[in-house]
Amino acid sequence: MKQQIEELVATLRKDGFRVTPQRIAIVDYIMNTAEHPSAEHIHKVVQKKYPMVSLSTVYKTLDLLREKRLVNEIEVNGELRFDPNTGEHVNLVCLNCGMIVDSNEDELIEIQNKIAKKAKYLVIRGSLDLFGYCANCRPKFEA
Repeated sequence: MKQQIEELVATLRKDGFRVTPQRIAIVDYIMNTAEHPSAEHIHKVVQKKYPMVSLSTVYKTLDLLREKRLVNEIEVNGELRFDPNTGEHVNLVCLNCGMIVDSNEDELIEIQNKIAKKAKYLVIRGSLDLFGYCANCRPKFEA
């Protein structure tokens, strides 16, 4: 993972973007977390090491990562969350607690290929978000 971050930093520099220690910390956190954090959460984590980092810097860095297709956005209850897993997978999103779980299923690729073939469409990348209730929250919503 460290090599991936170093390559990303080199790419950003080559493309003319400023690469500050704060920006590297943001990239490092998002690329190494199994969570799907919000910008505010990333800000709180990075701020522990870099107290002067602004929320604006976090948003600008996340925008850049999204633009470069290195993170995906998932909206959960009106809040944007960021997913460093840009491969094909399913996000299971709890509408109550906001927990997001990745599920990598081979069937997803089969379904995607079937849909693309039927529509005569070239799919470059895709994601699927399923919204419901996790095992902890589900009992509260079952009748």
